[in-house]
Amino acid sequence: MDEKYITASQFAIFRKNYLSVQAKYEEKIGELSIIKEMNTTMQQIDHIDQDLIWIRHLECIKKYKNLAAAVLYFSTHNAIKRDHFFYTDFEEPFDCTSFKNISFFKKILLEKTTVVIDSLDEPYLFNDLSYSFYGQPILSGGKVIAVLMLFSRHKKAFEQSNQFFYTIVCEHLYNHILFLRLYYGKLDEEKQMIQLSRFFSKNVIAEIFKRGQLKLGGEKKQVAVMFVDLKGFTRLSENMEPEDVVTLLNRFFSYMIPIIFRHKGTLDKLLGDGIMAVFGSPIEDTESCLNAVKAALEMFTVLNTFNRDLQHAQNSLRTQNVMSHRKSFVEAGDFSDINVDIEPSTDINNILVEGNIEIVSGIERGSIEMVSGIEMRREFEIKNGLEMGIGINYGELVAGFMGSEQHLNYTVVGDVVNAAQRIQSLAGSNEIFLSGSVYDKIDNHLENLENLENVTRLNDVKLKGKEKMVSLYRLKPILK
Repeated sequence: MDEKYITASQFAIFRKNYLSVQAKYEEKIGELSIIKEMNTTMQQIDHIDQDLIWIRHLECIKKYKNLAAAVLYFSTHNAIKRDHFFYTDFEEPFDCTSFKNISFFKKILLEKTTVVIDSLDEPYLFNDLSYSFYGQPILSGGKVIAVLMLFSRHKKAFEQSNQFFYTIVCEHLYNHILFLRLYYGKLDEEKQMIQLSRFFSKNVIAEIFKRGQLKLGGEKKQVAVMFVDLKGFTRLSENMEPEDVVTLLNRFFSYMIPIIFRHKGTLDKLLGDGIMAVFGSPIEDTESCLNAVKAALEMFTVLNTFNRDLQHAQNSLRTQNVMSHRKSFVEAGDFSDINVDIEPSTDINNILVEGNIEIVSGIERGSIEMVSGIEMRREFEIKNGLEMGIGINYGELVAGFMGSEQHLNYTVVGDVVNAAQRIQSLAGSNEIFLSGSVYDKIDNHLENLENLENVTRLNDVKLKGKEKMVSLYRLKPILK
């Protein structure tokens, strides 16, 4: 026989080996495609629903491995979603929750072992018993956090060579579970930080997160409670446009809230034209009363600055209006309403206008004046600037996070809060009223307080709803 030619039997063997290699090659390509597609799905995490991620993983395995169905169970130990089944469509109607009563499912959970069944014979599971089954637990810290279950019409679909690949799939699923737990945990943490930033300074937020996860509920604390109120603002706002009221309040709050944070305080809430703040919670502070008083005195220092900026903005807006009127009169050729004395060398932008304003200097026509961050679009009159009154009380109350897990609010509840608000209502314009409990805590520090003009002991008063008389002290801040 000529060695250049092969026999039919040799060709048959060659062909068989070639097709076997090709089949294994295609199988490996398919397996790589599964892993690649699973990773691609994870890259879409920001754009698809979390549940859909797991369903797409299962559909990918089902498609490339030509399976009848795929199921992923998250156990009660899985923080992402507890006691939940994800699954692809079955060839016949099936309720996945019935797995909980099946012996092989219980074995996977209890014995933490892989189960392979060539032919399912569990009663009432499927009408057609020609399914083979593969189930593998996914462990974390010695606990089963998930179970991958696969179903096929082929008895040898889950032979030893395939089991190695499914182990790799489970490792990928474990990594994805871990990643999502960290990812969504970080998102939740960022959301909580945004929520907390409404109430606390950055340092306090960092301290809160060091202590663990935020939880609803309250605890008893010794706290100083401060109420701040703009005096006469309701009457003032009646002559203002709503937009100007909001703008003015926002600027006022932007001046005052940082002061609360600087003195270790917590912003409880904004009360229309007022502020409620607490000192000594959630982080305990042995000098909570002193910090509250220091904050109150600094608020009046800053109020002086705010009023100067506000007056500057008002003057600038009037100047701008005068310039606008002058321009319109000049264009109309009507000078009857303006009395102007102009020297030959006078700049056109520096004009003495009788009855309106003394000097108009370099204001851009048609612009909106922004002075020190206070934007004013319409002219309104605040002759003496804003005035405020402050009341501070100290005592035991309940403080904590209230609301829901998704919408947390930090607040305090108790008679101390009600009394603090009533003490504030007794304070006059530009006065700070303290209860005796607050004064006793700061008595030894009065000489070192800045921006304090004097302290006056007032007559004891009976607050509304209280049986006992309350001692009061008035602090007069220095108003420059």
